[in-house]
Amino acid sequence: MSELGDTVCRALSPGGAMARAQAALRERPGQLAMARAVAHVLEQRGSVAVEAGTGVGKTYAYLVPLLLSGKRALLSTATQALQDQLFHRDIPAVTAALGLPVRVALLKGRSSYLCLHRLALCQQSGAAGRDPRQGVALERLQRWAAVTRTGDLAEVPGLDERSPWHRMVTSTRENCLGSACAQAAGCHVNRAREQALQADWVVINHHVFMADLELRETGVASLVPQAEVVVFDEAHHLDDAAQGFLGRRVSSGRLRALASDLATQGPLLASGWRPWSALALGLEQAARGIAQAGQGAKGADGRVPWRTGVPDGVEALCWHPLALGLDQALGAAEDALAAIAEHAPALNRLWARCQALRRDWRVLAGEAAAPGFVRWVSWEGGRQWMAAATPVNSAALFAERLHDQQNARQWVFTSATLGHDDSLSWFTHSVGLDTWAGLQTLRVPSAFDHARQAAVYVPPDLPDPADASHTPALAAKVAQWAAQLQGRTLVLTTTLRAARRMADALMQGEGQGSAMRVLAQGMASRRQLLERFRDSSAGPSVLIASASFWEGVDLPGDALQLLVIDKLPFAPPDDPVVSGRLEMASARGDNAFAAVTLADAAMALKQGAGRLIRSETDRGVLVIGDRRLLSRSYGPSLLAALPPMRWLEDEAALAAELDDLVLTRPSTTARLFS
Repeated sequence: MSELGDTVCRALSPGGAMARAQAALRERPGQLAMARAVAHVLEQRGSVAVEAGTGVGKTYAYLVPLLLSGKRALLSTATQALQDQLFHRDIPAVTAALGLPVRVALLKGRSSYLCLHRLALCQQSGAAGRDPRQGVALERLQRWAAVTRTGDLAEVPGLDERSPWHRMVTSTRENCLGSACAQAAGCHVNRAREQALQADWVVINHHVFMADLELRETGVASLVPQAEVVVFDEAHHLDDAAQGFLGRRVSSGRLRALASDLATQGPLLASGWRPWSALALGLEQAARGIAQAGQGAKGADGRVPWRTGVPDGVEALCWHPLALGLDQALGAAEDALAAIAEHAPALNRLWARCQALRRDWRVLAGEAAAPGFVRWVSWEGGRQWMAAATPVNSAALFAERLHDQQNARQWVFTSATLGHDDSLSWFTHSVGLDTWAGLQTLRVPSAFDHARQAAVYVPPDLPDPADASHTPALAAKVAQWAAQLQGRTLVLTTTLRAARRMADALMQGEGQGSAMRVLAQGMASRRQLLERFRDSSAGPSVLIASASFWEGVDLPGDALQLLVIDKLPFAPPDDPVVSGRLEMASARGDNAFAAVTLADAAMALKQGAGRLIRSETDRGVLVIGDRRLLSRSYGPSLLAALPPMRWLEDEAALAAELDDLVLTRPSTTARLFS
């Protein structure tokens, strides 16, 4: 073993520096194995991808060798919440335990920071209007702006990305004035980047990294060449993050933001020179027309293929005038700004935004997508829409952008879900790492004893998952199980629509006198829902959610003891991107269902099931409400993706297991022996 490897093992072993600093820290062989692999890469140069199961402690497994190596590093996570956790909790814990200081900077995307220029515009334009609540919100933002050192909007309680103020007081790449801004000296984005340039470690997220690869404007372009090591935590999100930045997109939100800025900044900077309100109204009406065109179209969760000149399900006679109308509205705004753009930097940025939007729309509205890309439109809620052309597979483009950097530094990719085989091909193929010479791979199993701590049950008597009666039938069973368990139940659905239907069915029981409290996605923010779910003093609870709740939900202890997954998480085959991937797999000669549909479902199922057991003392039951696991040939392969849990044969065995969970719960035993 190398010198660094020896030092790392001593730090993580019983009696080592980490154990002395954290009494609750236990020896984890998997953590040591991963830490040794990371240490080897740091010493020998190269790259490693590690799938680290739940409970391994993967964060410490890369932070400890990284700190002991003394190398400069870029640490990228999937979300801003994970960034904050790494920056505020994990890194300080490791540096304190090892007694080795390191300069660390936190760098988020520009939309996370207050823009002083746009805050001033809100004040000047009277954006709060006559609504006293809006006025109070603006005053609160102004008071915070006067004292904040970072400008990170996460510091403001109750202000999240859904707030209308969030868009109004943050900048985008399109509307930022750059060095021409009067507030450039105090710009929070610039300050965050300056701190990042001076740091030993910089904590970013995948979207910031991808934005740099694609746009080279976020400041990370100066950081990546300086970093000796790049670590991607939650690396299974890299493909999705890459998809978000490769290609073209035009959305109702982007158009409305432009219209809003035209209506507010135009009169401030060039009053009377142009009909600003009319130009803004033209953009709003054009965006609304595209939204209305999608009312009759149906696709996978609102995402409709756009194979020819017209999106599927939309009448050509309806679509073409609307598409032309949007081009004309953008053209009118572009022409109005062209002659006066040089009078003020803000007007010049508005002009550039109009040009970029019109260029993107004209490319999207062409007759066909470029080779290797799929084109689609998504509609949501009657007002929101997005048109996009995205690559079917980001592997080639992603690998191409990293090619020059591959051998110049060390790379660590890690997640709890990276693949089904020792080569982690599901992950490495998706982002082109399977072409990297010398890439090492390692699979570290979960540190938990799932066979002892957990059981799995598949009800054989539920309707077929495609049947409309499936959700009500499963809801009736969930109500029964949750009542027996006194709440502590999380239901993960494969679609938001199913989550709403499940919640409605359970709420009917709530309205009929049930003591069960039903918490559903959309009732509050994710953070608030999880806080309410943890709060047992408010009574027994069932939480129903989809999408983002399939991962990143950490509920150790007996807060969660029953996890229900409504259906197998197969991606809709009519989704444009999925359809493109299936066609690509078939063209390679692969079994498209096995290579794409089944592989993705296994990873999603594994990720969702990971919400149940979060510590060595947790116990619980996983119920998968999809009888295809019992009847289809692919059932065993999907079950094999799960940790090795005990199998419950029937409803009686499930009832006995739930009773045992109640009787052995610490709160129950405390009452029995008090």
